[in-house]
Amino acid sequence: MFERGGIRIGQVAGISVRLHWIFLVWALFEFLSADRFGGVGPVAMYLGLLFGSVFLHEMGHCRAARQVGGNAHEVTLWPLGGLASVDVPSRPLAHLAVAAGGPLVNLVLWLALLPFVISRDATIGSFFLRWPGGAIIDDPVAIAAAVNLDLLLFNLLPALPLDGGRILHSVLWQRRGEGVATRILVASGKVVALVLAVVWFLPGERSGLLLAMALLIWIQSQQIQRQSMDSGASESWRSGPAGGSSSGISWWQRQRDRFRQWRAQQKALRQQRLRARVDDLLKKVSAEGIDSLSPEERRFLDRASHRFEDH
Repeated sequence: MFERGGIRIGQVAGISVRLHWIFLVWALFEFLSADRFGGVGPVAMYLGLLFGSVFLHEMGHCRAARQVGGNAHEVTLWPLGGLASVDVPSRPLAHLAVAAGGPLVNLVLWLALLPFVISRDATIGSFFLRWPGGAIIDDPVAIAAAVNLDLLLFNLLPALPLDGGRILHSVLWQRRGEGVATRILVASGKVVALVLAVVWFLPGERSGLLLAMALLIWIQSQQIQRQSMDSGASESWRSGPAGGSSSGISWWQRQRDRFRQWRAQQKALRQQRLRARVDDLLKKVSAEGIDSLSPEERRFLDRASHRFEDH
């Protein structure tokens, strides 16, 4: 049901659409804190508008990928932007266009909704910035505007796995080369992670998602720093998406694939050790006879023979 971290809910323009399990958990927590929105009804409205805005955000990435000569295969929606599986030409400006495609959609939507919010004398604000303090944003148009402003602001933070990190890297890649761009991106990501962690500790701010994003950004920055020491590492992290703008398979999928690869390596190592000991015991039997084996060695050969027969 939750293949690749999300449940498939349909297909649009040849692009598979999945809903990530994080979105469902997020929705549950939002309903548990319904007072923040003025009740269950506004929460349901907020989640519906968030879903639609995230979907359009991801379609912006996909559209940009196709415009620069790439392709789009799948999007997985989660609360802060989603994951888009796209192919992008290995050029800095192409990556910049794809990374900016999602936030640009949210900017256009926010600017389009803002006059209607003002004309309805509704609250102009942001859930992400907790602005205005103490006020409840309950008008449908105002909620839609706030959601798109939040997606725009949060995704422009200069750190991976957010769009802002990829925009920063693409601009620096074009001007100063990919190696320098990657080093600056790592430093920027660590600063953003620390700032988010500090904000989480401030009085009145206890959003678990904020701390989780700080940890995710820090971990990804550390991972890129390690990869940048290897040949072709920059290409390896650029070839997969994370958190919004993307190319290739998702960050989550890469972690699962890495674990599976490690598990396969461990299995191969065990098989190698098993065969090595079997070979040693068979040489002993050949040189000294079967009676030279101890009871433990006989049991080991018996178990090994059954295991090889099963394979």
